[in-house]
Amino acid sequence: MSINTTTTRIHSTAVIADGAQIDPMAEIGPYAVIGPNVKIGSGTKVGAHAVIDGHTTIGKDCNIYAGASIGLEPQDFRYKGEPTGVILGDRVTIREYVTIHRATNEGFTEIGDDCFLMNYVHIAHNCKLGKGVILANSVMMAGHVNIGDHVVMSGMCIFHQHVRVGRLAMLSGMTGTRSDLPPFTTCDGRPAMVRGVNVIGLRRQGAGQTVRSAVKEAYRLLYRSGLNVSQALARIEEEIEQFPEVQEIVAFFKTSKRGCAGIAIPGAEIMDEFPSDDI
Repeated sequence: MSINTTTTRIHSTAVIADGAQIDPMAEIGPYAVIGPNVKIGSGTKVGAHAVIDGHTTIGKDCNIYAGASIGLEPQDFRYKGEPTGVILGDRVTIREYVTIHRATNEGFTEIGDDCFLMNYVHIAHNCKLGKGVILANSVMMAGHVNIGDHVVMSGMCIFHQHVRVGRLAMLSGMTGTRSDLPPFTTCDGRPAMVRGVNVIGLRRQGAGQTVRSAVKEAYRLLYRSGLNVSQALARIEEEIEQFPEVQEIVAFFKTSKRGCAGIAIPGAEIMDEFPSDDI
């Protein structure tokens, strides 16, 4: 156990295994359990009764609340005890009773910098969350789900394994999906459907009006033109200025293995009117 007991703030009831590496400026609360292959960075606080195990690395200035469980074995019959783990970035907030399981077979489950996971969120094996992701209470992810930067989800959203959610997507409560959810969109329903463009999110991330208009035109071609996906993507590449955001949309659709939400439901009312830039 790599601990300087003169400066590290560790409660006397905490159980710290030999081999754990805990920064002198970290705090460990009462009855917390830390496994032998865990590394905890400076300024991180681990609350009461939290359990951290596996080959897990916690970054700086994280706040892990009471009862959280990070790095335990995945709920996967394929797992045979491989030395996998979890990687948490810096300034991550993990609220009460969140569960984050370590990877299956090889690799890591990864949570990016500045994420906020509220009570009872479940992140299964091999999931990857980008930076600044906000997950409200009881969001649940099966294995290998990939979430882009600055995605925001309301409570009780549910994800099938291997689903992707694109950057800056925003999901309403109880959304469930087996399909990929494209970047810069607002989505809801079960099954999830694309309802519009996340104009406010784009503005907050510094996208100007010309970029926002290009994104909306790209989605108009994809969802409202009557073209199939291949035709719409070709039109987007030919007719719309190729801002990075537009290229990101095209790349997301081209690389989707599960199909993108809203496309495979003939005759459905896929999108409401795109919001105005006046909001």
